[in-house]
Amino acid sequence: MTSTRRWRGSSGASGSRTPRSRRRRRRGAAYSRSSPAPTRAARRTATSSSAPSTSPRARWRSSTRASAETRVAAERDRLSSIVEALDDGLCVLDREGLIEGLNSAAIRLLGGTREALLGQALLPHLRLRGEGADEVCEASAALEAVIRHGHSLRFDSSELLRDDRPPQPVSCALSPLIANEATTGAVFLFRDMSAVRQSERDLRHLAEALRSARDRALDANRAKSAFLANMSHELRTPLNAIIGYSELIGEEADEQGLRMIAEDNKRIHQAATHLLQLINDILDVSKIEAGKMQVELLRFSVPELIEAVVAVIEPVIAKGSNYLRVRVDPAIDEMVSDRLKLKQSLFNLLSNAAKFTHDGTITLEVSEASDARGSWVLFAITDTGIGIAEERIADLFGAFTQADVSTSREYGGTGLGLTITREFCRMLGGEV
Repeated sequence: MTSTRRWRGSSGASGSRTPRSRRRRRRGAAYSRSSPAPTRAARRTATSSSAPSTSPRARWRSSTRASAETRVAAERDRLSSIVEALDDGLCVLDREGLIEGLNSAAIRLLGGTREALLGQALLPHLRLRGEGADEVCEASAALEAVIRHGHSLRFDSSELLRDDRPPQPVSCALSPLIANEATTGAVFLFRDMSAVRQSERDLRHLAEALRSARDRALDANRAKSAFLANMSHELRTPLNAIIGYSELIGEEADEQGLRMIAEDNKRIHQAATHLLQLINDILDVSKIEAGKMQVELLRFSVPELIEAVVAVIEPVIAKGSNYLRVRVDPAIDEMVSDRLKLKQSLFNLLSNAAKFTHDGTITLEVSEASDARGSWVLFAITDTGIGIAEERIADLFGAFTQADVSTSREYGGTGLGLTITREFCRMLGGEV
C-alpha cells in the first residue's frame, strides 16, 4: 500500500511498483466481470445524463425559449381577436381549398357552425351569382388560379345565394398565402354589401326626386317669366296713361292755383311712377332669368353719361338732406358698352345709397384701370349711411332680399335693384 501511494504521488520516484497486471485487476474489480470497463467518454456521458444540468447557459436557453413561446402565444391570441372582430368574413384555405380557419362573420354569411365548416371545401358553401354570369364556376377557377399562380382576384358585384334567405350582395377578394416563395393556400375575404347597396338605391331615388323637383321648378319659373314678359304691354300701357294724365292735371292745377288738387295729383303721379319702376324691375329680372335680355353695345361719352345720371338722381339724394360728390378722371372720354343698362345700374346703386343715408355724403368716382384682358372703367359709389353687417354682405345680391324685415318696412323697396345691377354688369363683362 505504501509503495502504491508513493507511485501515484510521483511518477518519477524510485521504489517498488505495483505490477501492471495487478493494477488492471484492481481497477476492474469495481465492475462486473462480464462488463468491460467504460471508456473516459462513456464515463462523461453517464455523468451528464444522470445529473440535471444547472449551468447558467442552459438556464438562459430555457428562459429565452419560454419567453419566446409566451410572446408567440400572446401574438397569436391578439391576431385571433383582431380577425374575430372583423365585420368582413375571412376564411383561410389550404392548397386543396379546404377551410383551415374562419371568423364569426364568415360563419354568419356562409351559414352553419364552425365545427361543421372547418376542414370542409369552401366552394360547395360559396354559391355566388353575378350580373349575366355563373360566378360559381368563376369562383372555382379563381381559387385554382390563386393557389397555382399566386394571383389576387376580386368579385365586386356578386350575390351570395343561400336556401334559407334572399340573395345577399357581397364583395369578395381572394389572395394567396405565400411561404418560402411557394403558395401554401389562400385567404378568402368577403363583405356584406347590403347596407351599401341600400344606400346606393336611396341615393338614386333621392337624386331622381331632386331632378324631378328641379325640372318642375324650372318649368314653373319659365312659365312665370313667359307670363310676365307677355304681360309687359298690358301692365305698362295703363300706368303710362295714368302718369301722362297726372302730369297734365298737375300743370292745369298749378296754372289755376288749385293747390289741394295739385298735391293730391302729385301723390298719384309718384305712386304710378313707383309702380311702373317696380314693374320694370320685375320684368327685367324675368327677362334675365329667361335669357331674353338683349345687350346693345355702342360707343358713348362717359362724362355725358355721368351728367345724365346726376340729373336724375340729384333730387332723390337731396330729399334725404344728402350731398352728392362726383369725381371723374379727366383722362376718361369714351367707352363701348350698353349705355342704358349702365345708366340703370348706376342709378340703382346711387338710389340705394340715398335710401340708407340721411344728412350725409354720397360719392361717385369714375377712374380707369387695365390688366391683361384690356382697359376697364371703374365706377365706385360710397356713402356715409347705416352700412350693413358683414355676415349679410353675401345676401346683398339675392332677389327680393334685404337685411331684415324692418329694413323693408322703414326704407321701402323690393330688393331687386342690386340683383338687376349685378346681372347687367356681368352681361357687360364686368362685376359688382
